[in-house]
Amino acid sequence: MDSYIVRVYRRGSDETGEEIAGLVEAVGSEQKKVFQTLSGLITSIRQLVGQNEANLTCIHKIQSDE
Repeated sequence: MDSYIVRVYRRGSDETGEEIAGLVEAVGSEQKKVFQTLSGLITSIRQLVGQNEANLTCIHKIQSDE
């Protein structure tokens, strides 16, 4: 199971989600994604999860071929 750190640097009361900014990091790797909206936060997490799943699939495939 992968772990992520979400750092929120700015947060306001704007209902549109425009008053939020930060960084999502995958624990144990150099992978980082910046976000500036609530939807950007969700997109950042999805991208990191997708990258990690792709990496695991690639590693599994290489190990299976040996």
